[in-house]
Amino acid sequence: MLRWLLRIVLALVAVVVALVLFVVLSLRADLPPTQARLEPALRTTADPAAAYLVFGGTRNAGLEVVKLLRARGDAVTAFVRPTSDRSALDTLGVSYAEGDAINLADVRAAFATGNYRAAINTIGCFRCEPPPDFLAARNIADAAQEAGVSRVILITTIGVGESSDAAPWLSNFFLRGIIPLKTQAEEHLRASGLDYTIIRPGGLGRGAATRQGFLSEDTGTMGFIDRAELARLIVGAADDERTIRKTYAAVDAGKKSPW
Repeated sequence: MLRWLLRIVLALVAVVVALVLFVVLSLRADLPPTQARLEPALRTTADPAAAYLVFGGTRNAGLEVVKLLRARGDAVTAFVRPTSDRSALDTLGVSYAEGDAINLADVRAAFATGNYRAAINTIGCFRCEPPPDFLAARNIADAAQEAGVSRVILITTIGVGESSDAAPWLSNFFLRGIIPLKTQAEEHLRASGLDYTIIRPGGLGRGAATRQGFLSEDTGTMGFIDRAELARLIVGAADDERTIRKTYAAVDAGKKSPW
């Protein structure tokens, strides 16, 4: 009986925390002026010379990125763990490179499997030990540099680095163990000399792409965006040379909540 009561109490606490986070995020969803927004130029047709190495492509935004790239006919190699669930990727016609992103030798081997136009890194994990958020990003940047792949897209989160004040305190609290790692990942990539783009999404949802998302260099930007819409911005950034060596927040002008 006590065990069931404890579960109920914990569930109620989780609901309250979620509601508080939603309210705080909604109050902080301040969008920058129109002139601060960038809608990256997204190529819609296949480029025979384009091949992409995607890290974190088995789920969430990474999977949506792979879907977009394959839908327009670009070649994609997904870096996956040997034990990863590939069921969502198997129907998309991707190639695979197996390994662990926190193992530099595995990442080097992945880059050796093809001539890649860009590497896209969407890796992040709250429950992994050790956390891959910095270690994987460092290995990807280093291996890309060694392989001569100059274009690297890194996905972090609003709240990292100089965007700390843009994120609500509750978000910063729950991400307190991850934000320093993602900050290190950003700093390492910037120092690498690569043609990087860093994208920091706001609160993430699971809806369809809205075509109302945009990138902003305003470090005070906070808002929401669905993973499918974020993927559209990620692929657009990979296509658009204006985004090289830039760091952006990614939010959706039409979303006022994660739902």
